[in-house]
Amino acid sequence: MSNSITHKTALCLIPPENVWEQIQSIRSIYDKAYPRWMPHINLIYPFISESEFSNIKLLLESSVNQRKPFEIEFDKTSFEYFKQKGNECTFHIRPKINKNVVELQRIIEDILPNYLKSTRPFEAHLTLGQTTTSRISDMFIEMKAKWKPIKFIIDRVCMISRENNSDDLFTIKNQILLVGSEEEQDHNEQYIHIEQPLVKEIRSTLTTKYYLCIIPPNEFSARLLYLFEDTSFRPLKPFQIILAEYDCIPNESDLRLKIGSIPKFTIDFGARSICFNYSTSRLFLKPTNIEFIQRLNLNNDKNFDGTLTLGELDKKDLTEIGNRFTQSWTFNTNEFEIDRIYLIDSNGRFQYNFSLKSQCFS
Repeated sequence: MSNSITHKTALCLIPPENVWEQIQSIRSIYDKAYPRWMPHINLIYPFISESEFSNIKLLLESSVNQRKPFEIEFDKTSFEYFKQKGNECTFHIRPKINKNVVELQRIIEDILPNYLKSTRPFEAHLTLGQTTTSRISDMFIEMKAKWKPIKFIIDRVCMISRENNSDDLFTIKNQILLVGSEEEQDHNEQYIHIEQPLVKEIRSTLTTKYYLCIIPPNEFSARLLYLFEDTSFRPLKPFQIILAEYDCIPNESDLRLKIGSIPKFTIDFGARSICFNYSTSRLFLKPTNIEFIQRLNLNNDKNFDGTLTLGELDKKDLTEIGNRFTQSWTFNTNEFEIDRIYLIDSNGRFQYNFSLKSQCFS
């Protein structure tokens, strides 16, 4: 079996999607790996090529199956960071009790010693983003004040890959279950059998919408959030320009063909681009070159305005926000390139991303 290692695969633990909201609201602003990665705790990264996943599963399955499912909790004490080069750092959350994760990783490490390229001791963590050491203390104070403890059960190890993904997004390709003893397995099966009808009933009442949108780069969004500190500003995360709304998931091939024919471009905002809707309390930015965005109005929606929704704001803070934006405005910090468009659902899950056409100059 080949043991070629790649950064396009990983062996990891993935929290269930019903606990993603707080995590993704932070990652969408601060994590440069968003949305390429889903929330995850890496056990081995980089990992083996996707073509070897079936063989790896055979090696691991017996030992991993013997492990019992376990609970992970992230609370306000979970926030930590790793120092990087210079003043940079990567911040994350660590399980309140990480014994089970560490033991699971050690079992896997013993079976796959030749696939470990990292020389740093394993530390179970879920990355939230990147910032500077000079800002991290203030950021943690703010995040901890809003954080609500997250608890969930880990019942499987996931093999994820972006090797053959046209959008360069990681997706789950294989899984190994944590089963435990037969007695516990029977108990779990009975529990699932009892709860399943209730889950189906709840899901049937929910409707999912899909949004084609532009999402600014992390640096742009982080600067705006910093600008609006200590106000009533309630951000929409991620910030986005809604291009189209769908009641069901649109045809991927059609969208890729249409969007791929539109050249990528730079969007910019002037010192007076910040706007406010008094009836809805919506705070938004109006691009100075909105005609470029109009080309992405694929549904010819008459209500399409091409504005970047930031969130909501109390009227009392409008003057202060306007002054801060105007005073801090520069060409360099108020423009960014649009090179791809995202399709996300109403739960914040990324479905696809579509690259715009690269411009060639002779």
